[in-house]
Amino acid sequence: MGSASEFTGQTSDRTQQAARSVQESTGQAADTARQAAGKVADTARQTAGQAGDEARQAPEQAMRQTQGNPLAAGLIAFGAGLLTASLLPTSQAEEQAAERAGQAVEPVKQAALESAQQLKEDATQAGRQAAQEVKDTASEAARATKEQAGEQAGHVTEQARRSAQTAAEEARGQTGSPGP
Repeated sequence: MGSASEFTGQTSDRTQQAARSVQESTGQAADTARQAAGKVADTARQTAGQAGDEARQAPEQAMRQTQGNPLAAGLIAFGAGLLTASLLPTSQAEEQAAERAGQAVEPVKQAALESAQQLKEDATQAGRQAAQEVKDTASEAARATKEQAGEQAGHVTEQARRSAQTAAEEARGQTGSPGP
């Protein structure tokens, strides 16, 4: 076995090795972290640059895509206007104008309701009159048909009576006359 001084020396060597190992690991970790941070920063710069380029190119690209298609350009402009209007707060003047418009619409609305009610009443009355006229016409037609049927029945009865009388006279005449 070795002496205490040898043991102390070995322990010291091992401690120094461990310290060097920790320093190397720490340095490597720091290098790796720096490299990763550099990559993240580069990626962020590239992404920001691309976003800036796309934002600068958006109006030009929109013009290219809508060139020759005024309807699409109008719709895009309308949509952009709606978006902008929805983001802006309403002004006091707009609120007052909306209130005045509401007050101005109320009499028109009331007049329209009254007009609609009058039209409904007129249509109901016209419907009743038309129904009564149809009923009256149907009653008149039924009465006229009944009268004509009665007259025709009387004519048929009269013709039947005459035919019977003629037949009876002929029958008497044939029985009373001498044969050839």
